Amino acid sequence: MLKNIVFDFGNVIMNYNPGEILNHYELSPADHDLLRKIIFESKEWTEIDAGKITEKEATEIFVDRVPDNLKSKVKQIMVTWPENVDFYEPVFNYMEKLHQKGYKIYGLSNTGMQFANFVKDSEMGNYFDGYVFSAQEKLMKPDKRIYEKLFARYMLKPEESLFIDDLKVNTDAAKKLGMRAFTFKIDRLGELQDYIASH
Repeated sequence: MLKNIVFDFGNVIMNYNPGEILNHYELSPADHDLLRKIIFESKEWTEIDAGKITEKEATEIFVDRVPDNLKSKVKQIMVTWPENVDFYEPVFNYMEKLHQKGYKIYGLSNTGMQFANFVKDSEMGNYFDGYVFSAQEKLMKPDKRIYEKLFARYMLKPEESLFIDDLKVNTDAAKKLGMRAFTFKIDRLGELQDYIASH
């Protein structure tokens, strides 16, 4: 019997699109392109998620890589980008319905702690019964150990849990550990609802 629903963050509860995030800042097309590459497409960005460096350390690295006129913009983006993400309201509405039906809701995400804490401390945090974040654990999906952290921390049985992620490599890893899994895109929300209703 399905009791626990585990959500990834990026492209599951929100649209993770660096280009669209940067549209919230006053940037020329050339600067927009440059900052996307220097910040969001850097190896340091992945290292934030992996817990190898902090957002503060990454900011210093990014500031060093840009011309003087963009240094303050980099600092601004690194502090404010989470509030410029487009969250999927239909997903949160559905999560609320799942809660009302008695399901437990968890977050399992490859993310840095700045974004993790932004979600936890916002209204959206009320939807979750618990979390496992890659930066905190210094483990990244699809490493099986990060899923096992979730099971151990919240005493979850894999066979009673559904994992929802936008990347097949991550849902495949969950299946190997005995979880049910659903590879998600926002236009598949109806399919997800049907899947949960039938299980």
